[in-house]
Amino acid sequence: MHRDAEFLVVGLGAMGSAALYHLARQGAAPVGIDQYSVGHTHGSSHGHSRAFRVFYNDPVYVTLVKAALPLWQELETLSGEQLLTPNGMLAFARPGNERLDQNIRVMGETQAAHEVLTAEEVTDRFPALQLPADTVACYTPDSGFLNASRCVRTHVSQAERFGATVHSGVSVRHIDISKEQPEIETSAGSYRCKRLIVAPGPWASQVLKDLSLPLEVTRQQKFYFQPQDAEALYQPDRLPVYADYDRRYYGFPYYGPGIKIADDGHGPVTSPETVDRTLDLDVQNALEQWLKTIMPGVNPTFVEGATCMYTLTPDNDFLIGHHPLNSNIFVGAGFSGHGFKFSTIVGKILAELAVDGKTDYPIDKFRLNRFG
Repeated sequence: MHRDAEFLVVGLGAMGSAALYHLARQGAAPVGIDQYSVGHTHGSSHGHSRAFRVFYNDPVYVTLVKAALPLWQELETLSGEQLLTPNGMLAFARPGNERLDQNIRVMGETQAAHEVLTAEEVTDRFPALQLPADTVACYTPDSGFLNASRCVRTHVSQAERFGATVHSGVSVRHIDISKEQPEIETSAGSYRCKRLIVAPGPWASQVLKDLSLPLEVTRQQKFYFQPQDAEALYQPDRLPVYADYDRRYYGFPYYGPGIKIADDGHGPVTSPETVDRTLDLDVQNALEQWLKTIMPGVNPTFVEGATCMYTLTPDNDFLIGHHPLNSNIFVGAGFSGHGFKFSTIVGKILAELAVDGKTDYPIDKFRLNRFG
């Protein structure tokens, strides 16, 4: 006995919750399933903050993040929740950093709002930050940060408002792609659907075994610190999201438990089943010293930390599109540690693919079969 659904979404993290929402907005009455409860902390879609940045090295990403902004704003209006804090982002490095220089070039090519600042101009505008005198910095005012857990919960709650059904605690055992209408064996029995969206997060390799995707899951850590003095300097209205393009370290203003900082460099390879949730003191100390260097007055006290995961593709670009072996299955995976800001537009793209079979958004570079 099958449970039948016209549209089924597997995985209700950042991408799946957004796909469920956009399907429901189209009147599709979708069903969404997840192995955990909505907003769980076992994957990659939880926590207080994720950067929302337009500062990219590829115009495709700039196009998509610009398209995501009004969708986040619409979701805020519908729900009455504040999801996005538009406090800007500052990227910086010493002279000659190719990554920074390329991103600045793309900002010009795409006519994205940005300002190139000296270290002195940075301190004048953001007094907490004191960077080396020869620093090259780029400020993008249309950036900021999203409340990650709230975004996921809001996508799901609004999806339910518009007619979606959610089944939590349902784990996928097998997806049968051999039939025109995909069949999904789960811990709660089998589902059959006309169109299937799979957004499995770090479980992609297990859920999408048929594709043998070249994905690597890494363990990442984030740390929160409490400033001891002049707390007002570190609030979102006085401090943007900031990223050191030499060190690959980045941070946020005071929000939630404190000032969040993290290393965007890829951590050790792991899996959702074996990830070590203990914190590394060496990483914590290195990040704390960096924070003291760029904010000499912060005098930080450690508050708490957490681990999450990146699911990396070989080229760090996303996987979005039709399943190569079944045209009624659509996949969003491999977001390589920089996908959250795009989740609402990715959800819309997946919904359009499922309903219409196509999308006008530029996703060719994300095709699933590009690795052979």
